[in-house]
Amino acid sequence: MTEPAMVLPEPPRLAPVSVRRSRGPMLLVGTLVLALLLGIGGWAGLTLMAAAGPQAAEITPGDVVAFAAVDLAPGLGQQRKLSALLAKFPKAFTADGDVRVDDKDLTNDVTPWLGGRFGAALWVHEKEAYTLLVAASRDDRKAREGLERLRGREGSGKFGFVVGDGYVVTARGTRDAQAAAEAANAAAQATPLAGVQAYADAVKWLPEEHFAHAYADLAEAGEAMTAMMMSQMTDLGMDEEEIPEGVLAEEFISSNMFFGVPGLAGKQQGTLVVGASATDDGVDVRYRTFGAAGTAVAAPAADLIAAVGEMSADAMVAGSAAIGKAPEGLDGLFGPTTLDPEDLEGLDPKQIAEIQAELAKTPDFSKAIKALDSSLVTFAVTGVRGELPLLSATLQTKDPAASADLAAALKSLEMKLSVNVTGNTVRAVSDGYTATAKLSSSPLFQKAIEGLPSHPDLLVYVDLPKYLAPSEIAGMREFAAPIKAVAVASAPLGSDSEGMVRLIIE
Repeated sequence: MTEPAMVLPEPPRLAPVSVRRSRGPMLLVGTLVLALLLGIGGWAGLTLMAAAGPQAAEITPGDVVAFAAVDLAPGLGQQRKLSALLAKFPKAFTADGDVRVDDKDLTNDVTPWLGGRFGAALWVHEKEAYTLLVAASRDDRKAREGLERLRGREGSGKFGFVVGDGYVVTARGTRDAQAAAEAANAAAQATPLAGVQAYADAVKWLPEEHFAHAYADLAEAGEAMTAMMMSQMTDLGMDEEEIPEGVLAEEFISSNMFFGVPGLAGKQQGTLVVGASATDDGVDVRYRTFGAAGTAVAAPAADLIAAVGEMSADAMVAGSAAIGKAPEGLDGLFGPTTLDPEDLEGLDPKQIAEIQAELAKTPDFSKAIKALDSSLVTFAVTGVRGELPLLSATLQTKDPAASADLAAALKSLEMKLSVNVTGNTVRAVSDGYTATAKLSSSPLFQKAIEGLPSHPDLLVYVDLPKYLAPSEIAGMREFAAPIKAVAVASAPLGSDSEGMVRLIIE
């Protein structure tokens, strides 16, 4: 049987959003879950018991900024569970039992030598950012031949590699990639990531049995992202003076690259660890931050799990979140509500009056978003009509004035919403929303929330078959059919946080 090729993911690129307490780990975890599912599927034809070679952390430089690894030769318990889960994805295989792989270059150049342990890392070398791909090698000669062909197609400036004794280190970047691969290999030989105490301490938190994990040194994230953005911009032909002032400032990127690791609204500190474990009915992905700087956040007084359980059992998506301080700089984000005198020059009084009347009718969404400060939002979506969701949402705000602002904004939306305000509570329900029973009565929901943090400040539940039902991509529905539900929860631990993503696979 032809062994399938494996595409190792590059580090995720996150949109810059600035808030006091944001949700960076959840984005990282979500990206990791997708990468792991693709990675496991790509290796379904490989015997999990096969000799796997060195761990990825043993051949990765100790000063990488971010790192993710997959180990397809875990303990016997994980091997059994992984094999059982893979058997539930028949659409991923050909009639002969081979994994469906369309990239012939990867099949020819990577598959013949790739071992069962591999990883990806973000590394800064001489002010340039590189993506490192490290892997165990089952045949060093075939690895050298295949990677030579890859380098020949891409050029040594953008792709470089080193083949060691039973392992491979590759580097991808915008310049001097071959030199970077050689330097990365030397750095890993001197001080591997596996020997870094902060990494070892973080990984200890993970369950003993896991088949994949990720780690990030948050203190170096700003520098790394600055280097990567600079390389990409200059590679596109931009001179440094053409790059907008402040865009590549480390302080700017440090406070905006993660959409909210607690305490990271400023210079980042601490570490992040993520781990994935196979279970009898799916995959559990856990994360935790250590040593994050910033204001400690208390768990919400409300029980978010119970609140979501009160929503409709017909929901395709349901969730609840305790929202912290609203982002700064929202004024004018959704358009002006007043005009600058210069904008009125040359207009007669009648025209000015008409413009001002129109502006008066325009809802101030910036004001409405600020009203979400320190609020609690619980929602459910039971379907889609046209392009509009059929939803019910309850928003508990800090005071009646905030509730009034939110209600005004909701009523102005191009949706048929019934909006009611009672003191600090706003409830909005769209036409067509159904609630035949409570979500808490659903066995699937109960299975999905099992083991989640007990006092989360964020909880999202997705019934995947219902969510994908309207999709026009039949292949996606067929491939994802074994995944019945996804639950995501995050909980504060002072200035740090922990969370979990749970996939139910049947």
